[in-house]
Amino acid sequence: MSIPVPPQDLARVAAGYGSATLITLPASGFAKVLTVDPDIAPEGTITIANPSKSTTANLAANSHATLVWQPRERHGWTLIVDGHASLTEEGKIVVVPKSGMLHRPAAHADGPKPPIEP
Repeated sequence: MSIPVPPQDLARVAAGYGSATLITLPASGFAKVLTVDPDIAPEGTITIANPSKSTTANLAANSHATLVWQPRERHGWTLIVDGHASLTEEGKIVVVPKSGMLHRPAAHADGPKPPIEP
């Protein structure tokens, strides 16, 4: 089951999670996976400080980025955000969300209620 999460709700929903996983892709090759502690603005823009060199290199070749927050409890909801990323002059990553969703498989329906209404 998937529940859309609008950008303006991302900060509130993500507050119930811990660190996120940032996934970037190079022009060719394998994904880069990095644990991050993003800041989310009220309108949904996501800022990530201190990215790795390989992550910034990936974003220079391909601006697509995905952030994944794993649930804290068994059979909870995974928060997934896809967006376009860019680098600031200060070297931070800024992700503008294209889509956000809460997801969990039907087999986990015995888990907690979603943090927002479907």
